[in-house]
Amino acid sequence: MEVKRYRYVVVGGGVAGTCCAIELCRLEPEATVCLVSPSKELKTVKVVQRISRRLDELTVIEQPVGNFEGRNLEVVQKYVSRLDTQEKRILLSDGRGIEYDKLCICTGAIPKVHTLSSKHVMPVRDTDSAQRLSEGLKTAKKVIVAGDGAISLEVVNKVRGVHVVWIVKHGHIGDSFFDVDVARFLLQRFKNRNPASAVNVVESDLGGRDEQAFCEDTSASFDVEKQEQFLGHAIGPQWTNELLIGGEGDFAGAKTTVEILYHSNLVDVLECGQGTAGDDWPVHAELSNGQKIGADLVISCIGVLPNTGWISAGAEFEKASDGGLIVDATMRTNVPDIYAAGDVCTIREGDMGPHFFQLRLWAQARMTAHLAAHCMTDSPEASYLTLGFDLFAHVTHFFGKKVILLGLYDGQRLGNEPSEDIVTYSRVTGDTFVRVLLLRGRLRGAVLVGDTELEEVLENLIMSGIDLSPYGPDILDPEVDLADYFD
Repeated sequence: MEVKRYRYVVVGGGVAGTCCAIELCRLEPEATVCLVSPSKELKTVKVVQRISRRLDELTVIEQPVGNFEGRNLEVVQKYVSRLDTQEKRILLSDGRGIEYDKLCICTGAIPKVHTLSSKHVMPVRDTDSAQRLSEGLKTAKKVIVAGDGAISLEVVNKVRGVHVVWIVKHGHIGDSFFDVDVARFLLQRFKNRNPASAVNVVESDLGGRDEQAFCEDTSASFDVEKQEQFLGHAIGPQWTNELLIGGEGDFAGAKTTVEILYHSNLVDVLECGQGTAGDDWPVHAELSNGQKIGADLVISCIGVLPNTGWISAGAEFEKASDGGLIVDATMRTNVPDIYAAGDVCTIREGDMGPHFFQLRLWAQARMTAHLAAHCMTDSPEASYLTLGFDLFAHVTHFFGKKVILLGLYDGQRLGNEPSEDIVTYSRVTGDTFVRVLLLRGRLRGAVLVGDTELEEVLENLIMSGIDLSPYGPDILDPEVDLADYFD
């Protein structure tokens, strides 16, 4: 067996893997660095705008492998078939071996889907899957969107000229990101931006309670794509550019209907003829209430799982309940000389600051990748990078509106606190929405929709821990300049 040794090896060519490899090369230009990824293109990020001290708006860039190879970086375009932690060696799909001094696992996450056998079920995770969806939409008249996370929000926002049935597990859209008030605000802005003559939004509640809906489905069976079938990298924020907007041919300019079914779960997907007599739709979605809905496509956006299935069963990694590799504040796993970054890892609860929680995002992939590289090289700057765990901060766009999430904005990690100690205040002014959450008078989180210009002052108030209880809801008074008041 042909074996080659490197000082540092990174597995995975998504945002985390590429950022980690590039940073390793920068920190140690004389060290040998190997990036293992089967893809012809790699992903990295670019800062579009610095919004505040801790908040950058990012865009994801996809470039050919050749753009990254340099004096001390070699990219190997193969799958990893086995990891031997004792010999500190990985075995590639072509039989070659790669030995490492230190290894960083950045293999990301893979989507959960209800069935892999149907060509009419399309999970959306990477650029290739977005392109396949675009092709499928060209002739579709009716599609089913299952899920209420970021990808489903973007699909519904962009797709036009078809009937969209949106299966939402809870009592409002976007539950994985925000509460019902923010959801209603965004949905209303979506309706305002799209007149009923072009987009007809119909909402139905199929019954049930959110407390029950938070439990995992016991009736649905979820499959996970095999590595050879699905090892693409997570799509970036511009991924909807791949979608067909408006349809083609007979469907161009057709009216769009968005039918939202709240408190509903996708239980099964049935091909035409599998107990679906009565219409000609090629695929049917069976819901938790027994209803069957026909469509041309089912777009599966029901979440992801850390991509750790390729790791040898004998490797003694400590894993979280979702399968993520548990890491400490230096991105180390429990296996010597092995680190992990991005979606594949789960940060140990005790290593997160009081205003931080993990959410599998591009920004956190970049942050953990940079930190892993500094810790792998024993960089003195590593201690400063761990400050990123002090405050959760994320900026994105939903339904065409900028959304900024700060701290424990939806009460994350506060489940054991007395409810009477938690207070929220909201403000709606024109096209903006602001929600702040206080615990015993201290600001712990905030949601900002639209151009509020409050992100920096609220970020500072969270980190300072100032007692705001004397001010009550006046802290959101539009006539009060918070930046001057608390300067």
